Amino acid sequence: MPLSRALRSAPVLVLVLFAVASFATPALAASYTLTVQTNSPSYTGSQHIMINGTVSPSPGPDTAVVLTTTNPGGTVVDYQEDAVNPSTGAYNGSIVAGGTVNWVSGEYTVKAVWGSNSGSATQTTTFQYSPTATATTTSVSCAPASIAVGASSSCTASVSGATGIIAGETVTFSQTGGTGSVTLPSPATCTLSGTSCSVTATGATPGSVTIQASYPGDASNAASSGTASVTVAQATTTTSVSCTYTGANVYSCTASVSGAAGTISGEKMTFSQTGGTGSVTLPSPATCTLSGTSCQISVTGSSSGPVTIQASYGGDTNNAGSSGTANISVSVTTTASSSTVTSSSSSSTSTQASSTTSSSSSSSSGGSSSLTYILVAAVVVIVVVIGVVMLRRRTASQYGGQPTTK
Repeated sequence: MPLSRALRSAPVLVLVLFAVASFATPALAASYTLTVQTNSPSYTGSQHIMINGTVSPSPGPDTAVVLTTTNPGGTVVDYQEDAVNPSTGAYNGSIVAGGTVNWVSGEYTVKAVWGSNSGSATQTTTFQYSPTATATTTSVSCAPASIAVGASSSCTASVSGATGIIAGETVTFSQTGGTGSVTLPSPATCTLSGTSCSVTATGATPGSVTIQASYPGDASNAASSGTASVTVAQATTTTSVSCTYTGANVYSCTASVSGAAGTISGEKMTFSQTGGTGSVTLPSPATCTLSGTSCQISVTGSSSGPVTIQASYGGDTNNAGSSGTANISVSVTTTASSSTVTSSSSSSTSTQASSTTSSSSSSSSGGSSSLTYILVAAVVVIVVVIGVVMLRRRTASQYGGQPTTK
């Protein structure tokens, strides 16, 4: 009797236990989170759309995430179930975009749903899709458009017509033509801020230069490129000259070149006299070799007066030539030893002249004295002869008119 009564009450006990289990289950269910994302914010044509996410905490074996993708009008374009890794909770799925008329331009929604006996979770994400990539236009401008070797120009690329946000994408610059050249940064890229970005181009060799900026495009936007022209000129140089008197009619003249691009050490500087009423003697050849940016020569004053000395830098491939001048006042003087020599020379010349004069006077005086002596002697002889004759006549008259002889 008690057994039959217990059997009759069993269904009631089962119902009670089921009710208790039903109320107890939610209280025991774990709290789960679900993530979902695509590998790009936008797609075009028939690109592959990669979808992934995680269930956390790890749900254990034999669970899956259901992914439902709908177009802008709410029409389902893809439905799939992707297994969840029991240890990590990760899952992966993929869609090939396009292929049906339901793939229209606009925003698509991916809904991820996961559930098991222990809980459930739901999450959504969106992406943009266009059947064909949107055409873009890339324009380039460089300012200033004319630079010298060593100077810089800022080149800006701007992308227009793009769908969605392109900020953060990369534009690449390159030189694509021209007779000159520029130096671009390495790498020659910039990151779009909004729709534009810039790089700096530095003049390397003179001539025309074509600079190109290339936008590679993305899932929604087509690639495009544009160009700009830059003219690179030789660097402008300035040559200055200074001359210092060092003594003995010698001047040291130094020429310096400024503004040159690159190294000019080892190049030549040429000197010349370009004006003035005085004159100098220049070395032959009248050149010096630049050491760094300067060099010097020595010139010697030749005749007194103002003199203009010019130094000329001939330039090179990257640098324009230039010249400068310095004015000096030449006053030809002699050194102490020279003065002595000159003075001795003058004295010697004067002494020689005096000697010559004395010699001449002496010769003249000697000639006059000899003549005088001859005349006196002649007179004396005549007087003696006359005296002798008169004496004989007197004696003859005394002795009978006949002269006497011994």
